[in-house]
Amino acid sequence: MAKFMRKMALLAKIEAVRGTDAVPTGAANAILASNVNLTPLDGDAVERDVIRPYLGAGGSVMATLFNKVAFSVEAAGVAAAGDQPAYTALLRACAMSVTVAAGATCTFAPISDAMESVTIYGVVDGVVHKMLDAHGTVKLTADAKGIPKWDFEFTGLFVPVADVAMPVAVYTAYQRPLPVNKLNTTLTLDGYTAAASAFSFDAGNTVVKRDLIGVDSVEISNRKSVGSVTLEATSVAAKAWVNMAAASAQVPLVLNHGQAATNVVQLNAPKAELGKPTYSDSDGIQMVTLPLTFVPTSGNDEFSIVIH
Repeated sequence: MAKFMRKMALLAKIEAVRGTDAVPTGAANAILASNVNLTPLDGDAVERDVIRPYLGAGGSVMATLFNKVAFSVEAAGVAAAGDQPAYTALLRACAMSVTVAAGATCTFAPISDAMESVTIYGVVDGVVHKMLDAHGTVKLTADAKGIPKWDFEFTGLFVPVADVAMPVAVYTAYQRPLPVNKLNTTLTLDGYTAAASAFSFDAGNTVVKRDLIGVDSVEISNRKSVGSVTLEATSVAAKAWVNMAAASAQVPLVLNHGQAATNVVQLNAPKAELGKPTYSDSDGIQMVTLPLTFVPTSGNDEFSIVIH
């Protein structure tokens, strides 16, 4: 029988022991995702390159095995202040810690040690693709007149595929997203409230698959967090963006998305370094795009994500 791509369930759960199946379930660990791109098998194939008394391929062997998955999750908050968002496990597996202030906020921050891994199941119409010891990186896009989204990409250890019953996925923890507009969204850069059309953030994790004698793992070996903002150009008196970029100015940035005490996502960066600006046209209005590099102050503090 044909397999239908739209009949898909993604499940993810933090591993108690790295590389050991955490056994995620549809009831507790379902991911409400879009734009799913599942790579069922990746790795290095080594040609045998044998010599024989006739022509023809000698075949190859797979020297490394892993798989990948990329997908988007709507960037929304929580129903009750102090709750953790339904995508918490995903952010933790992107080298972030989580700190909960009871009845108030849930804050994610980058880490450089003790990084957690996640088990991911990608179930496509009754066939499960498992990823163990999965680590990833994440981007946030918040463009005007759109839905803000987290874009995740994970690499994990390969497990042979198998037939399974489709999980019963429960998505009640996911909040309805709010569109990016004047009502819901503010962005301040160096204290200036921008008229912005687009914002992006990229955690910039370097994810590597390690295959050595005695080693089969996925590691996050580096991080360089970057982004960009596109905003209406201003007078020099209002904000001298070009001059600030020429000086590689490092300024605070706050993106706040949401209206009330809940369903709010906020990204903070104390030192956003401005890169070389470029101009563009939007409805006849001059826009300036500023590349951003998020620089640590004392370590593991170049950004924070506050959810409530």
